[in-house]
Amino acid sequence: MKHVAKSLKFACLVIVCSGVISCHKVDTAEPPLNTGNSSPAADSLSNHLQFINAKKIQGAIPAGTQASSLKISFEDTLYLTARVKMPVKFLHKDTTQNVAGIYVQVQAAVIGGTFNNASYYYDVPEVAEMDSSDTVSVIMIGIDPAGLQLPVSFNVVITPYNSSGQPIAQATKPVKVAEHKTDPHGSGACGLVLPDDEYWDWVCSYILADPITQEHPFYFYNDRDKVFGASGQIIRGNCCNGISVYGFCSPLDTTLNASLHFATYYRIMSETLTFHEDGTFFRQTFEDGANPLPAASDFCAGGEGVISYALRHTTYNGNYTVTPVTLPPDLQPYDDSLRLTLQTISSSPQGGGYGNGGGIIHQLDCNIGALVLIQVDLEGFGQHMYKFYERRKFSEPGSWYPFL
Repeated sequence: MKHVAKSLKFACLVIVCSGVISCHKVDTAEPPLNTGNSSPAADSLSNHLQFINAKKIQGAIPAGTQASSLKISFEDTLYLTARVKMPVKFLHKDTTQNVAGIYVQVQAAVIGGTFNNASYYYDVPEVAEMDSSDTVSVIMIGIDPAGLQLPVSFNVVITPYNSSGQPIAQATKPVKVAEHKTDPHGSGACGLVLPDDEYWDWVCSYILADPITQEHPFYFYNDRDKVFGASGQIIRGNCCNGISVYGFCSPLDTTLNASLHFATYYRIMSETLTFHEDGTFFRQTFEDGANPLPAASDFCAGGEGVISYALRHTTYNGNYTVTPVTLPPDLQPYDDSLRLTLQTISSSPQGGGYGNGGGIIHQLDCNIGALVLIQVDLEGFGQHMYKFYERRKFSEPGSWYPFL
């Protein structure tokens, strides 16, 4: 990952994290007729999938190698939640396997237990907002469940491709569309309150643009692999008769005759949430960054400016409540009815980190390990932030699995 970034001062955007929205954009052409071994059932399921700026292409999905060093962000089954797009991430430490997008083709079971492909596949580009990362690529996948009897299962063939559109790997993954669940108590010992050895781990947050455009699909996107200000920043100063000065050479002079590049950046590495039966919660965040030190830099020598690295760990304690909510008109098709409110009482270091007020509970399903919150746009522009968390064990913090 590139650790060069501008030290951004917009904590308002980094206010807790994770997001999605129900609208989607794919090529508007009608899907082609079934040919060969294509299946009407597969076409029907495929028509329910949602992406951002995807294209439908007739025929069989391009083939990729079955052996790859790529890793993916889910272990086995890809669980999709109604009307929201889920992040699917690829880790490619081998830079020759950089993922610029994926081809996706649906497979549905037919009589006899075999699987037939849809008559077309999707070309889905990566999230452009993740171009600051050399090793992680993100694809958004959602589904509109209208007309489907949930839960429903099928397979997808996934072929990641490089910047030239050439396949670099291929795997077939089972998909399950989960039922809409929002019960904060869940069944048994699992709901918002997880067993003692588990916690909710932030995955990503985003606000989609309306209307979605290919150039700017997001108003805001953030996840733990996103680096803000990845190109660093230029700061101007002076070289005054061979002496470096971060300021002017004389009181009446306004000339700045030198400049330096500072490899600054900002990243939210982690946010975790733990809820307790007594209505309290514990939260912690890790923020990573580099700040410029122009006064300690040599504007006469050129080169890179001096920076200081900072890793900030903040803990929070507070109370949470779950109360009924009236949805704004554009969210009413979601059929959600409960709001999770987080009230921070204390943080350490005091005043550190950033806030998280909770959100509407759109999905809370421990079986699939998903918590999806919708932070409503209080300004009334419909720019809601969708925040994704996944269930994790303290003993199993990893989030990458072989792409097989």
